[in-house]
Amino acid sequence: MANIRPTLQIEIDPRRPVPEICAVISATLPFHPPGQEEAILNGVKEAIEKQLGAIKKGAENHAKPVHGPSGSGADQ
Repeated sequence: MANIRPTLQIEIDPRRPVPEICAVISATLPFHPPGQEEAILNGVKEAIEKQLGAIKKGAENHAKPVHGPSGSGADQ
């Protein structure tokens, strides 16, 4: 029996990330049964929130003072 799988070949312009990512999402949704759009978009939302948390955590770590080798808080 034939193995048929729809695929998308996508090229995006990284200089325009928001509209390009939105276009990818819009192009992907029709390949799924009706009613799954909300679950897919919620999954994307969770992934975005996770990435934002990692970015925020990284920014907080960069704001912490650098400690010397003795751990006294004094910079070298």
